[in-house]
Amino acid sequence: MIYPVFFSRLSNIRNTGTALFLFMLLSACSTTPQKQQLQQYDFGPLAVNAQVQPGPAKLQISIAEISIPPALDSNAMLYRLQYDNVQQLKAYSLHRWSMPPAQLLAQRLKAGLVAQGADVLANTDGAANLPILRLEIDEFSQIFTTANQSDAQISLRASVIKGHKLIAQKSFQQKVAASTADAPGGARAMREAADASIGNIQSWIMSLPLK
Repeated sequence: MIYPVFFSRLSNIRNTGTALFLFMLLSACSTTPQKQQLQQYDFGPLAVNAQVQPGPAKLQISIAEISIPPALDSNAMLYRLQYDNVQQLKAYSLHRWSMPPAQLLAQRLKAGLVAQGADVLANTDGAANLPILRLEIDEFSQIFTTANQSDAQISLRASVIKGHKLIAQKSFQQKVAASTADAPGGARAMREAADASIGNIQSWIMSLPLK
């Protein structure tokens, strides 16, 4: 009699099909993309070639807290779309600076001046006889000229004050092309733009009659 054998084989096929379906379902679950992690960036260590030998006169200077617009008072990595609406600042959702831009620049500036042999103090240390460097940041963002091309742009003003008297004031703008049209490329370009801006500020300070 063949019916029991037939139904037994049919049952095995069904069981095998069920097992195969469950295996495929579990495989699909295991290959589901995991939630992307938040990425944080800083400027990295100061490059060796960015360090300069001390000049003939040792510079002593105090650095005031850097002034920034409200939009830059966060860890957000900002960008603009010049081809769409350049007046609108946008923020990357999964990419952040490790600290606000003002702190990143202040940290880099101090490291660069110390590498040149300068003595650097915070404005709160009470050294009233030292010249004070004040910085105001106007722009610190990645600007996309097209969907595939962008530049890191930094705009700021620097003022040196001594004894409540303005010694000098100058504006600095720096633009560096990003190697890739995304947040990592923008972060690398912003580091280069920051180092170039700080190098220009350091050279300017060294040329001032601060004694």
